[in-house]
Amino acid sequence: MNYAEARQFLDRFPRFEVKPGLRRIQALVEALDHPHLAYPTIHVGGTNGKGSVVAMLDSVLRCAGFRVGRFTSPELIDFRDRIAVNGDWISEDEFAQVVTRMAPFVAALEEAPSQFEIITVVAFDHLACAGIDIGVIEVGLGGRFDATNVVRPELAVLTSVALDHQAILGDTVEAIAWEKAGIATANTPLLVGDLPASVSKVVSAECDRVGAILAAVSGIDVTRRTRDWETAVYQVRGAGDICEIVLPLIGSAQEGNLRLVLGAIRELRLRGFEISDEAIVQGLRSVQWPGRLEVVRTQPRIVLDGAHNPAAIRALVADVVDLVPNPKHRSLLYGTLLDKDVDTSLAILGDVFPGIGVCASQSPRALPVDRLSEQAGEYFQNIVRYHSVVDGIGAWLSHAGAEDVLVVSGSLTVVAEARRWLIGET
Repeated sequence: MNYAEARQFLDRFPRFEVKPGLRRIQALVEALDHPHLAYPTIHVGGTNGKGSVVAMLDSVLRCAGFRVGRFTSPELIDFRDRIAVNGDWISEDEFAQVVTRMAPFVAALEEAPSQFEIITVVAFDHLACAGIDIGVIEVGLGGRFDATNVVRPELAVLTSVALDHQAILGDTVEAIAWEKAGIATANTPLLVGDLPASVSKVVSAECDRVGAILAAVSGIDVTRRTRDWETAVYQVRGAGDICEIVLPLIGSAQEGNLRLVLGAIRELRLRGFEISDEAIVQGLRSVQWPGRLEVVRTQPRIVLDGAHNPAAIRALVADVVDLVPNPKHRSLLYGTLLDKDVDTSLAILGDVFPGIGVCASQSPRALPVDRLSEQAGEYFQNIVRYHSVVDGIGAWLSHAGAEDVLVVSGSLTVVAEARRWLIGET
């Protein structure tokens, strides 16, 4: 197969269907001689923040001299960007080669896998063939029955637990916590962020059940001192001789993510990984993670943020109020997916934005503009409908002043379309 044929092969399998259980992926990794066990891994799960934590750890470990493999989802810039070695995406030829090798094993399965299961095995195999020193693997959805949960991690990280994907994971944070805590592994640290008491109880019980080592980020304090549209500067205590960290990820939510990353590095050091303070500082200063309060244009300023659930929307709103104090200069272009808690998110956004532009991405899961506009009417008086993400941005640019700021949010699919048009990066 060439790359186009490999993509066509993948398109035969459901992209958005969630198939419970690990039988299919276990059969596939066994057929490929267990590539996911060829290197130590860090397994990162959680409702929000897991992608940012993966990006920070990837950058720090590379600065420390490790050859690092990364697997994240979904893609933002290109279909291949979720699989990377030392920051370089898997090539089209490499992608096609792995899919070609896998195809007979996929065909031999009694039950067809999901597209995500196949891509996960592509990632495992590519990282093994690339000879990486360590892999940083992001959970796709949930944790317990996610395809990535066949790894035997050196360290697992749980960033946060909040309501999202309720139709799949459960209607309460405790039910969702049970799913996400499923990445806990015997005799392996599970490092957790700040969790509600009821969630902590669920996570602790799961660690006891499987014999995992529940680890907290104790003794490390991180406080943001300054922030502008380019960087945030943090004062740090309890992380050795590091007193200050400059981070290009400017969202307020990154404070907790940063603290978790420093805790993860401490755990890795205890397990024999040599990571210098200099590598930590340089790695964090140079980290890149598109679509998370990312400024892609100035004067007028356009900011992209993939916030897609109420917890992430609350964090975004706090940042907007801080960075754009005058409501007259705030504009919002919003599109979301069918399975999201749209009403709660719109209510939060309606408190700080004077109006809303509604759009839909090209995703088959996108909430149609008519329905989104109707729901937005409960929370906004000024509503403008656009046929596409690009139409919404173009219309705003036609009348925006130098001090105005457009926030594009609601879904990573919306952010991806905006980013491709504004930057043209592929």
